[in-house]
Amino acid sequence: MRFLHLALHIDKHNKGYVDFYIGPKKLRKIVDNEAITSPSKLLTDCKALQKDLFKQGYDKKRERYLEKMLTAMRTSIEILNGIEIPFKEQFLRLYDIVLQPVKESELDNLKEEFNAAYGGLGSLEKRMNDLRVRRTVPEGKVFELYKKALNITRERTKELFVDLLPENEHIIIELVNNNNNKAKWSCYNWYLGNSCSQIEVNPNYNMYWSVFLSAAAHEGYPGHHTEFVVKEKTLYRELNQFEHSILLLNSPKLIICEGIANTAVNMLFNYREQAEISLREFCLDSSKESSIEALIAQSKVKGKLSLFGYNFAYHALIDGWSEERLIRYATSFGLFSQEDLKNRIKIFLNPVHSTTTFSYNIGSKLIVNKYGNYPSVKDFRDLLINPILPSDLA
Repeated sequence: MRFLHLALHIDKHNKGYVDFYIGPKKLRKIVDNEAITSPSKLLTDCKALQKDLFKQGYDKKRERYLEKMLTAMRTSIEILNGIEIPFKEQFLRLYDIVLQPVKESELDNLKEEFNAAYGGLGSLEKRMNDLRVRRTVPEGKVFELYKKALNITRERTKELFVDLLPENEHIIIELVNNNNNKAKWSCYNWYLGNSCSQIEVNPNYNMYWSVFLSAAAHEGYPGHHTEFVVKEKTLYRELNQFEHSILLLNSPKLIICEGIANTAVNMLFNYREQAEISLREFCLDSSKESSIEALIAQSKVKGKLSLFGYNFAYHALIDGWSEERLIRYATSFGLFSQEDLKNRIKIFLNPVHSTTTFSYNIGSKLIVNKYGNYPSVKDFRDLLINPILPSDLA
């Protein structure tokens, strides 16, 4: 309980630090009614928890997992206290993985690869802009198509992972119009507990027919929803491991969560199957679309965009590039809209979400390097069920 109490109090300083909490409602109510605890008191409490951890009699694997989580919590608290910690050391302590230097050379051929995959007349920038317009799904169709994508990925997940999903699991879809000046997400999973997720879908932001399948796999099956449902049932409800009743964004758990979600669609379908399903089920006018071979090539090259996101964040947070320089750098690829680039920069300005930007690329690479581009059902099932740390996969 002290672990959860501390985490909920950190969230009162950094709103959004706790992404979801499905633990005892009584504890949440107590914390909500308590005054904000000073950062110095939080640090004292965290040190006491670290000291007492090894007296609890937990097995070594669980002990190590909790030790890493407490290290991440302490780092967040020390930042609140104004303690200066070099960024890369912060990252290692928060996420249990070394933040590697950016390898810009890996993006040297990105523009040429997109040029080849997205053929046609005119500049690549114009072609990509035209494509965004052509592939945008009308707002009135978004709910229907996203629900269809969830049904497809759910059925495939149930075929592959027999008896993994609880009978009562379900997802609520909520359409949101996030048109204010805050950072936007196309989709976001809010896990509510008791095997239920609420997925917010923004029908006006990057809602293209070509992304429905991967988005449903990422947020739903076998991505975030599946992982949270399974771990709630097996680790929290059955084994009473309280640490799995909460998701802290600035913690090692996030790297694994995003790695699972980012590789989820490839767990279900190969590139050809993804292209065929998407064209058949979500495209509103296939006569205006590319061939299956072109769609496959586009899916493959889009996999590199998470590396661009990593580099973009690295230049912003490590190299200290200005907004003007960041946009100039990104615009040189001819792939991104101004709205998308400015939204990414807004995310960097959020103290909770800034470092989470790295989690997508790092999590994916850890899983792919360990299990390959198409993990076996057994290996992916282990990721969904067991508490895994980034350092376990590195």
